[in-house]
Amino acid sequence: MNRYMVEVTISGVDRNQFEALAAREQEVVAELTQTGFIEQIYVQNDLTGAYLIVKERDESYVREQFNRFPLFPYMALKLVQLQTLS
Repeated sequence: MNRYMVEVTISGVDRNQFEALAAREQEVVAELTQTGFIEQIYVQNDLTGAYLIVKERDESYVREQFNRFPLFPYMALKLVQLQTLS
């Protein structure tokens, strides 16, 4: 399995839309964390983005999983494949 750091930037969503989608967003995060896809998540203080460490075989599957997020239409993703140093 590969690990990726995913930088998520959110823009173009107004506050009311964001609040309406946030609860459903948290449900998807909880599900993907429980399945082991999301290992760690860090949210920016201003809520305009996040950094996630995810584990999966390939980048296309990672992008496919992010497509499930209710806020996906407002997201820009940057993926970096990580390597463990030993």
